Amino acid sequence: MICAEMPLAAAKDGIFPARFKQLNAAGVPAFGIVVSATLSSVAMLVNYLGSSGASAFTTLVLMTGITAAIPYLFSALAQLKWRRADRAQGQTARFARDVIVAVLCIVFTILFVIYSRNTGAEASRSIGQIFGHDWGSWAEWMPFVLAGVALLLGIPVHRRQRGHMSEPGPVPRYR
Repeated sequence: MICAEMPLAAAKDGIFPARFKQLNAAGVPAFGIVVSATLSSVAMLVNYLGSSGASAFTTLVLMTGITAAIPYLFSALAQLKWRRADRAQGQTARFARDVIVAVLCIVFTILFVIYSRNTGAEASRSIGQIFGHDWGSWAEWMPFVLAGVALLLGIPVHRRQRGHMSEPGPVPRYR
């Protein structure tokens, strides 16, 4: 779902190139799925350099979790911001519940990212041997390295698309 829907939604908002907005005859955003699958395959290939299948899989699952957790963190922060604005306007229905849920989301997202080290990884040790270095404990941090690379790849796309971004609509009144 993330591979298909997030690029589609981003393209509809003008944040991603328009090509990601196109649907095939079956109504599927095939281009986004192919690009996501290709990038995943490249990440898997890089991660497999000298490591075991279980370690490569674990690293990629953790990397995917980290990159997916970041938008959830920002969504929870936005929920706090908008609920605080609602409260300032006197709209306090379910305020406590919403704030508690948002704070719990923030806490668990931060904890997930902190504890996403791949403690069983040997990927970077093996990569280090290829390049003649012993990177030792860097293996544990490979999910963060890959997530960082994935996030950095989005910077040139965002810079290019900034002028095409649509203005968000008004925030609906909280009920």
